[in-house]
Amino acid sequence: MSAEVILDRQQKLITWLAAHADILNGAVGASSQWEIDTIDSLKEALLRLDDENRLMDIGIVGRVKAGKSTLLNALVFNGESVLPQAATPMTAALTTLTYGDRFKATARFYSEADLANIEQAAAAYSDLLEKSLIEELRRTEGRAGLDPERRRELAERGARRALATQQPSLQASHEQWEKITASGLSLARLKEDKPLEADDVQGLAALLADYVAAEGRYMPVTKSVDIEMPVEALRGLRIIDTPGLNDPVASREARTHDLLKCCDVVFVVSPAAQFMSQEDLDVMARITAAEGIRELVLVASQVDNTLHGSEMQAQLHASLTGLRRELAGHAGKVLDKLKLSNPEVGDVFQSLVDKGEDAIIHSSGMCHSMSVEFDSVADWQGGRLTAWQNLKETYPDYFRDDNPGLSRTNLDQLANMAGLHEVVEQTRLAKARVLAARRQDLLDAKERKQVELLRELRRQLSLRRGEIGEAGLTELKKNKRGLERRKFNLTVALDDELMGIKTGFVNGLRKAMKEVIDGAYDAADSGVSRTVGTEKTTRRTESPGAFNWVARKLWDGGYREYEENNRTVLPAAVKSAVSAFASGLRTDLDSRATELQAKFGKRLFAELLQTARRQLDDELDIEAVYSSLKSIVNGVEFPPVSLRAPVLKASTMKLKGSEADTFLEQAQHAIETLRETAEAAVYEYVETVKRAIPKSVADDFIGHIQAQFDALQALMEDAEKTRATLTMMDAELEAMQ
Repeated sequence: MSAEVILDRQQKLITWLAAHADILNGAVGASSQWEIDTIDSLKEALLRLDDENRLMDIGIVGRVKAGKSTLLNALVFNGESVLPQAATPMTAALTTLTYGDRFKATARFYSEADLANIEQAAAAYSDLLEKSLIEELRRTEGRAGLDPERRRELAERGARRALATQQPSLQASHEQWEKITASGLSLARLKEDKPLEADDVQGLAALLADYVAAEGRYMPVTKSVDIEMPVEALRGLRIIDTPGLNDPVASREARTHDLLKCCDVVFVVSPAAQFMSQEDLDVMARITAAEGIRELVLVASQVDNTLHGSEMQAQLHASLTGLRRELAGHAGKVLDKLKLSNPEVGDVFQSLVDKGEDAIIHSSGMCHSMSVEFDSVADWQGGRLTAWQNLKETYPDYFRDDNPGLSRTNLDQLANMAGLHEVVEQTRLAKARVLAARRQDLLDAKERKQVELLRELRRQLSLRRGEIGEAGLTELKKNKRGLERRKFNLTVALDDELMGIKTGFVNGLRKAMKEVIDGAYDAADSGVSRTVGTEKTTRRTESPGAFNWVARKLWDGGYREYEENNRTVLPAAVKSAVSAFASGLRTDLDSRATELQAKFGKRLFAELLQTARRQLDDELDIEAVYSSLKSIVNGVEFPPVSLRAPVLKASTMKLKGSEADTFLEQAQHAIETLRETAEAAVYEYVETVKRAIPKSVADDFIGHIQAQFDALQALMEDAEKTRATLTMMDAELEAMQ
């Protein structure tokens, strides 16, 4: 049934119930029982469902100079250089691209807290560099053939190289802080947001260059950029272009991670010539939490650079096929090895291994731009000219200056924009199917409730018609007297029963919620443990003795080497485990509470109904008892479970040794804090539930039945008019079915 039909029937039901409330007098129970929400709330639910899934999120991840910007420019802007290429991870702002009515963007600058963190990390790097330099100078002291200046130069180079490997995040912060201080910008005068607007894509690209280009005026202090453009390729999409590795800004790294985990498809861009290197694996650590990712695709970028070896065949298609097969085999081995060495990644990348060649798409942004601008082939220079000459030399039958049609066709084959667009479209269709199913589930649930309510309303009208008449009026007055006579005993019995059920429910709720917390805590503890690995590091110490001293001075000898096992951890994986603990705990607590509340409502109704029938014998109409109790039980409203999750800052860089230990301690503290918070929240929740359940139901029950009796008596005293009204009401309901 369509949304329009269900909305129309909902409105008719609401109007009908309001018009005949005096006749029904609560006979069908509370509206919440039948989910008779307003038309506006139902429309809002449908719109919210549509809006939550309105945009398809596409994530782009890859190391620096992997060709991400070139790929995006080709995919969205037909090869035009709207997004500048980043020279280092520090010059790459987090960028989001969406469709908009105008060409505009918002550049977001670092906050005071961000700048303080960068400065602090830069200072820590300087301290470590100085210590490493002193150690290196001491180690090479007295070495023959080196003047002091040259020895210091080599020592500093070695110290920087070692820190780049051991402390890449601190090194990134140091470089970033140098750029910030060299910019001469007054940081205090910068607001956190800077709106930009232009008349066309070229104008906006020129404005953006000041904020995201490597030499841009505000690049050193630009944290992220959100871009909107009336470009058809962006309609219905949000593209998230992520910074490179070792992001020195924790808040940006956290937002990057949160955006990526909710993407519908993530393109992992890796240069075909260095496909799936260690750098790529470190970048992919960002997506160890894949709770929202529907599709993961490996993009072998810059493929035109890899088609010129002696092992390549003369036919372009055969060379591409062989290359993809080779890349798929390499990726499978690398990912299998990654799972063994880093079990914390879990099965996130298993789909890539299972798909083999189908998980890899080759691409070349350079070839796309050459295809678009082939008319100016005679004017090409630099890298474009070199790439074109290489292709002509290796594949002369496929690339020719004098055959634009042939050349463009084969350049497009290498660019493979069609393959990328196909992945996006397939994911879009899959998402549309999921959205349509969720929307239909909501409509089906509403339709079922409407049908049940219509059936119950017609049943109640049938009972009312049977009660109309002199005999019915006599029986009604008898029931009213019986209710008054047994009022005291009924009150005591109902309230005693309520207290017993309430006590059992509250105690059971408290115990069940504690079990949920304990189980989630154990699972989180185990999840964090799985993120821990080990890595062997070779250390060396000076060997004692005069000979070893001489060896150190002359040829860098005189040392004893040994292996040391260090704990390692991928912070993103730990953060995912903690986040899963938080979100899972909140969901599980709410689910368990809802389950127990439903059982409580059923038991309370059944026990109170049995007690009422036992006290009243056959002196009271069972329908009146049933509807009154149902209305009271459904009127008990329980609060939702409220729980705030702790924030765990995390970079994507693998931590080792003491840094790994410190981070794991922080994660454990976050879990312990959440556990304590959850226990406090559960205590408050149970107390709120106790207050929500009334201390007495007898007065409401008796008052409800008496009101029904009074309304029914008024109807019976004008039997002819009542019968006509009931017949008309039933006809209206029948028309809605």
